[in-house]
Amino acid sequence: MSLLLVLPAQAAEVRVAFGHSVAPFADAQDGTGVEVDIIRAALQAVGHTVRPVFMPSARKMLALRNGEVEAAATLSPQDGPDACFSDVYIHYQDFAITPKGRYPKGLRLTDLAELRVVAYQLATHHLGPEYAATVKNNPRYMEQADQLSQLRMLFGGQADVIVAERHIFEHQLKRLAESRFKERPFPVDFMPLFKPVAYRVAFKDLALCEQFNAGLSRIRREGVLERISAAYLPIVKLAQPAASEPRP
Repeated sequence: MSLLLVLPAQAAEVRVAFGHSVAPFADAQDGTGVEVDIIRAALQAVGHTVRPVFMPSARKMLALRNGEVEAAATLSPQDGPDACFSDVYIHYQDFAITPKGRYPKGLRLTDLAELRVVAYQLATHHLGPEYAATVKNNPRYMEQADQLSQLRMLFGGQADVIVAERHIFEHQLKRLAESRFKERPFPVDFMPLFKPVAYRVAFKDLALCEQFNAGLSRIRREGVLERISAAYLPIVKLAQPAASEPRP
């Protein structure tokens, strides 16, 4: 009965903004990915269809405000007060990735203040105030919208550390190995410095946001969300900090 109360008066095509360099979460090449499929399934459960729109992560909230899209994925309430943020639908587990054996005693978060660090775009927004404060005055810190460029800098000797989600790293690693770029992969260490980050979908329209939440609840209850995740994301057996969610 509660689901029927939020069903739309008529089906709509919902344009959803995704980052263009976050496969296997969202793949700009074929319009698929775990996030694309979860969001599509949740909106289909309440009668809507989805059209993925790919863009740099930093543009997603602007595109939402300008009406270029009706929703934007992989965001948190801190990304903007002028939107309705859905329930959490996915977590990312980021790591500090370094050449294997370079730091045999491991790394602490504070070490990133002194090293050549290349992170993904908006990392300082999503990894918490301690991380942002740590890298704020590091002149050798940078963020890249294209995550393949992160790997090229690591394997090309231009970075000591890259900060990336492990599944994204492994996808880009395969791309690099198959490319004509001169950088060649070598073994790496994954430093578990970060807590998993919870992500939501941002909507301009409150009713659409509530409909998405209803659809998300349904596909979670029916096991669809778990099956989608399992199809794309293998279980990574590494020591990880307890999950937390960024706050505005």
